[in-house]
Amino acid sequence: MSASEPRCESCRHFNRAAADLEALLPGLRTLSSAYAAVRSEDGLCSVHDRYVAAYSHCASHQRPESRPKTAAAALVGRS
Repeated sequence: MSASEPRCESCRHFNRAAADLEALLPGLRTLSSAYAAVRSEDGLCSVHDRYVAAYSHCASHQRPESRPKTAAAALVGRS
């Protein structure tokens, strides 16, 4: 992977929230050093519905700021 390729960790589809990972992967919390030895900065990809390494990448990458506006946010932006 080249330095210019976007990584999963910077994608809007990437979720590294510990609570979400632990809910979807029962038993992960039983590993006392799960963060350092197993999970690190890895997380879940909502596009591919799988656990991925933070340094991975794919063609579906989207920057977080490209998230679609909610209806409320769209109304606030109108003048």
